[in-house]
Amino acid sequence: MIRRQVLYCIACIVFISFFNADSFAQGTLKGNRDLMRGIAEGVHDIIKKNFYDSSFKGIDWDKELKETQKKIDTCNSPGEMLAAIYWMVRKMDDSHTNFLPPWQTLQPRFGFQAKPFGDTVRVYKIKEKGPAERAGLLVGDTVLGIEGVVADRDHYSETQFYYRLIQPAAVLVLDIERNGKRQRLEIPADVHTRLAMEEVQDFSRVFDFIREGETDYAENPFESATVEGIGYVKIRNFIGSQVLRPKWRTLEDMAERSLWKAKGSNALIIDVRGNPGGEIEDLQRFAGYLEKSETELFTATGRGKTEKITAKPRQPSFSDVPIAVLVDSESASSSEILARHLQLSGRAVIIGDKTAGKVAGARIFVQHIGTEAAVFYGAQTTVVHAVFPDGKDIEKAGVTPDLMCIPEAADLVAKRDRCRDLALTTLKAKLAAGSSVPK
Repeated sequence: MIRRQVLYCIACIVFISFFNADSFAQGTLKGNRDLMRGIAEGVHDIIKKNFYDSSFKGIDWDKELKETQKKIDTCNSPGEMLAAIYWMVRKMDDSHTNFLPPWQTLQPRFGFQAKPFGDTVRVYKIKEKGPAERAGLLVGDTVLGIEGVVADRDHYSETQFYYRLIQPAAVLVLDIERNGKRQRLEIPADVHTRLAMEEVQDFSRVFDFIREGETDYAENPFESATVEGIGYVKIRNFIGSQVLRPKWRTLEDMAERSLWKAKGSNALIIDVRGNPGGEIEDLQRFAGYLEKSETELFTATGRGKTEKITAKPRQPSFSDVPIAVLVDSESASSSEILARHLQLSGRAVIIGDKTAGKVAGARIFVQHIGTEAAVFYGAQTTVVHAVFPDGKDIEKAGVTPDLMCIPEAADLVAKRDRCRDLALTTLKAKLAAGSSVPK
């Protein structure tokens, strides 16, 4: 059976890592090249063994390794070598297949968060007294480029990934637009130190790096509230107890706990904005609270394996209440699956921005070279492909909302959530009209 796969978009994450040319093999250029050739081979083998498509989308994967190792032999710094491995993996053009370079002890933080709003990348949060604020960046600013690379909807997350993890800089150069005027800002990083290797294989540590937060919980917490009989739940991910640290494995899934608090509501808002995904089993459990009977979510296809992924009814049930789902450009993977499933079945109205279009079942593989002085690295790769009951997939397409709602710069500055307000208004109208859910 296809189980324990993660529907999680690592390319939607801003990993923060700091690379120093002397970080790895202190000494010879040859030593660094030998190390990077070994890492390239390890990443190649992970993908060759586990990628869902045994034809590798028509790419000669062995040839790509040979060409990458030749490039490494001409590189003069570990940063260039890491970039060569990164571009080898990007040849797959797959949202859930990524190179995870060696973890470092120093993290540069720039103190701001930005993402696409429609076709425009905007700053929506700035850390008080942080580097970005000191450099003059403002909430609502449009980001035109990062380190000279155009910032657009299709490539922004990958650009962030590359320039903050693969080739990070101590100073981040942003081209912005404010009040119709272009300007360039240079943001020197605040560098933080963390423990290097002791928890590198703990998947939950990944989330400590999302959006530069001290922890992801502080930046994008689970929430639950009731307004005029309408329940609201903010679901930051679908990561349940199976992947948390051992001491937490007896706790219920936070997504489920948030939903339970809305029990008895006349209608429900599910907010998956900024939700990068999670595990298939956690998505199945959450969706079960919204269904009257066992329902197909999607078909998962891997190497020689095909399985229908379903949601079975659970209690407390929300199967009889109108639902609105809030999505944005960072809603990815399992959060997109939930939104599309509820849209196809007519169970919910989808409100917000077009989603990321990064849907697959993936796994993270961590490896290391050396023993006492080990260098850890890894890869995330797609192991199952998702197709919906209508025969379509939404990889690269995303979910188009029923009601488009894209915050403007003024909304961000005023901290005004007009999309949530639209969801409330829409559900109130349904309740007033005596709207019922599909039978």
